Amino acid sequence: MNQTKITVKIYEPLLRDFDKQIDALFIKRDAFLNSMIQGEVQHLASDLDGKRLSGKAKRYIAGELKRLGTETVNVTVDKSTADALKAIVDSTNIVRDAFINRLIMLLRSSNPLLKYLELPEFITASAFESSVDPMPTSPMKAMEAVHSDPLFYLRVAARERHGTGLYLIDLPPKLAGFACYLDESRVPGTEAYAQTQRDVQAMLDELINLEADAFQKPEAAVGSTS
Repeated sequence: MNQTKITVKIYEPLLRDFDKQIDALFIKRDAFLNSMIQGEVQHLASDLDGKRLSGKAKRYIAGELKRLGTETVNVTVDKSTADALKAIVDSTNIVRDAFINRLIMLLRSSNPLLKYLELPEFITASAFESSVDPMPTSPMKAMEAVHSDPLFYLRVAARERHGTGLYLIDLPPKLAGFACYLDESRVPGTEAYAQTQRDVQAMLDELINLEADAFQKPEAAVGSTS
């Protein structure tokens, strides 16, 4: 099969923990990532349909990822996978490595991350509003089911609980380097961000004034009675 290498920068602690899990499961990292990227590109495209990252937002996300501290690795993937990834990156102007880091983070889905995102840790009937496909008891069939679409249940839960896809759901501020899309109102240094901050401050000022008025004593009640 026609293959090529892509060079990606991955957050060092994330890469370290991912490699440990991969090794423990006797999985070849490059082959696994090739399959995951190939499958998830279509979901990324769906989430970002009609959106294009601005130049300022792209520079901010790239800068935040760099500040986290990354390790450069070469990943061998199918040429078709690399082409599909390049196509979505070109059409949406996203930071390619932000998507790769986000994908690995979602594949790991640590309990603290799931708790922050308010997504279920286990596949149970009560964890989902709609019915979801049951997991096979056959170990090999279960592995096949997970391998074909490993983020399926998280994707369903994200839609049910947040009304958005996994690649648009908000992450902790310190993980801005994993963002696939940010509106300029969330990018420090832009006029849209400054206006948002002014609007927030205006709302806070109004709330403070309302509370002050509510607790102010009526003039008629002040003074002595005859």
